[in-house]
Amino acid sequence: MIQSVIYDLDDTLYNFVTTNEQALEKMCREAGRRFDLEPETFRRVYETSYPGILNAMPEEILSLLPEGVGVATMHSRTLRLNYTLTKLGLPILPHAVELYDSYWENLLANIKPEAHLPETLRELKKRGIRIGIGTNMTARMQYRKIMKLGLCDVVDFIMTSDECLFDKPDPRFFRKTVEKAGCRPEECLFIGDNFRFDYEGARNAGLQAMWYARPDKPWGEIEEAKLAGAQARGEILKDHAEVLRHVGG
Repeated sequence: MIQSVIYDLDDTLYNFVTTNEQALEKMCREAGRRFDLEPETFRRVYETSYPGILNAMPEEILSLLPEGVGVATMHSRTLRLNYTLTKLGLPILPHAVELYDSYWENLLANIKPEAHLPETLRELKKRGIRIGIGTNMTARMQYRKIMKLGLCDVVDFIMTSDECLFDKPDPRFFRKTVEKAGCRPEECLFIGDNFRFDYEGARNAGLQAMWYARPDKPWGEIEEAKLAGAQARGEILKDHAEVLRHVGG
C-alpha cells in the first residue's frame, strides 16, 4: 500500500521547458546589452557551463559518481554565470549576481502548476498520504518554486540533490528520499518527467514509479521495449488526476 507519493519538480509540477527558455532568453539579452556582444554568443558559452563545472570538480568527487550522474553544484546558476563570464573574459561582479536575479525573477513570474495538480495533492493529503518532492537542483530556488506554485500546505518533505550531493538517478538520492518519507521503498510512489532519472531511477532503487509523459516533450530517446514495459504495467501518467486512481483508497 502506498504511504507516500514523491514528485519531481521541474517539468512535473510545472512547465520548466517554456519558462526556462523565456528566462534564459531575457538573461542573455541583458548580458548582450551590458557587454556589447551578441546574446547568442553569451548563450553559447553559458550552455557549456553545466559540463564545464563538473569537469573542473576535484577528482575525489568525480570518483564517487557513476557514469552519467551529476552533482548539485552543477545546477548553481551563480557558478554557471561565473564560468561563462570567466570564459568570455568579462568581469564577474556585480554581473553574475544581477544576471542570476534576472533569470530567476523572470522564471518565477511565469510558473504555474500543471493541470489538476493542486486538487490531486490535496486529495492525497486527505487520504493520509505523505507528499514529498524529490528534485535535482539547489535547495533555495526549488523551495521558492514550491512557494510560488502555492503548494506549501501540501508538501511534507523535500529532498534536493543540494542536500544529498548526488543527482538522480543515483540510488543514494532515492535512499535519502525514502528516509524522509518514513516508510519502506515499496510503499513510496515516485512521479517524474524524466524516464531515466525519475522513472527508472526510482524503480531501480525499489520504489514504485510512474513516468509523467508530458505531451510537449520528445519521447524519442526512450527505448521502445522500455516504453512498452511501462505501458503494460500502467505506469505512464498523462494527467495528474490519474494518480488518484493509481493510489486507490
